[in-house]
Amino acid sequence: MVRILIVTTENSLPWAKKVESLDLEQCEFIFTIYDSLTHLQQIFLDKIQFVDGILFSGEIPYFFIKQHFPDILIPMLHFDVTQDDFYRTLSEYIYNHKEFQMKRCLVDFLYKENNFLGVYEWTTKDDFPYIFERSIQAFDDFEIYDKIQDLHIQLWQEKKIDIGITRLSHLPEVLKPYGITPLLIVPSERSMKLKIEAILKEIQLIQLIENQVVIAHLEMSINKNNVFDLEYRQMSLYKAILDFSKQNQMTFIIHKNVFLYEIITNYSDFKVITNEMKSCQIAAFLSQELHFPVKIGWGIGHSIQEAQSNAEKAAQMCTNQETQAYILSKEEALIGPLGDKDSIQVVTQYDSVIDQLSTKFNTTTLQIQKILAVMDKMQSNTITSEDLSTHLGITSRAANRILKKLEEHGAATVSTLQQKKLRGRPTKVYQIHFNELESDF
Repeated sequence: MVRILIVTTENSLPWAKKVESLDLEQCEFIFTIYDSLTHLQQIFLDKIQFVDGILFSGEIPYFFIKQHFPDILIPMLHFDVTQDDFYRTLSEYIYNHKEFQMKRCLVDFLYKENNFLGVYEWTTKDDFPYIFERSIQAFDDFEIYDKIQDLHIQLWQEKKIDIGITRLSHLPEVLKPYGITPLLIVPSERSMKLKIEAILKEIQLIQLIENQVVIAHLEMSINKNNVFDLEYRQMSLYKAILDFSKQNQMTFIIHKNVFLYEIITNYSDFKVITNEMKSCQIAAFLSQELHFPVKIGWGIGHSIQEAQSNAEKAAQMCTNQETQAYILSKEEALIGPLGDKDSIQVVTQYDSVIDQLSTKFNTTTLQIQKILAVMDKMQSNTITSEDLSTHLGITSRAANRILKKLEEHGAATVSTLQQKKLRGRPTKVYQIHFNELESDF
């Protein structure tokens, strides 16, 4: 059962409650009432607990919440007065009021974001109605309801309008003492049903993403000739995984292999464990609990097989010196090492130019992609062996070999020498020329 919160004013509640009579059995509707935007801001975070989606009775509260709570990830939409709703109600009014003139009315919910409900397309500039403001941005105001009410009263008292057309359900009651009877337009049941179906699709999409399989590949560095050490590390790692699962109240499926373990979990728990792919709680936990390093590769895929393959590839990026974690997503983006300020994101998708560069330099495409990622991280095409060593988690000697190889093939030149210490050799600063070489292909 999908739980949808409907946020509405008390005056809009009667028409909003019609959702309960619609043929939508998979939905449970919860209603919450606010009396001002200040009140809505105060209660909003408490009211959205344990719901799957939020529907607002109108665009003003929806826009207000989007502006003031931009980090809310729950699907949110608002009920619309569609063009069909607007013109059906307007046609009925014109039929009974032959003297109606569009230029002598105020429509307080027309703005460029809803294309003025098409009114610009059939009216001249002189016949266009009064509106509150041209953009919904002006509605981001704690006093917006009072300001719209004041505009109706002002234009009526100045005898500039014969009728006000509004979406605000409280206005007829508020304007009655002034002798003003506005035309209230509310969403039809059909447009309400369409909006509910739209938010259901968003909710279902999020649920599919949250439930997709994610696999962690945990590989130990061991001496295969030392059986006792192998068994000890296997038991220690397994116990540590169970302890982590228990302490964090997460249920894992754990697959054991001779030299590794696989953890199968869902995307929702994966985001918690990796702090939205920024760090890795398991890596931190194992670093404290175990005296030997563990390579952790997280794999996300469209299938278990793809997730397993990505996890294994990600684990191969880890060093043997310390416990590290990398992620390889289904979009083939490599992220890591997690939790390290020097972590990089490597795009590993096939690229014909990179493939040709790797052939030319007699190196792997991944090596080229990793160097590009370091350059992107540093926002520069000049790097040192220390830069490569830091960002890729390799030794300075290995980084020097990579840069020397690029220099030999004309892909890098030594631009300057840095003297960081009073003694010792100066550090070579290489300028990488990948962009210049791309034009050759």
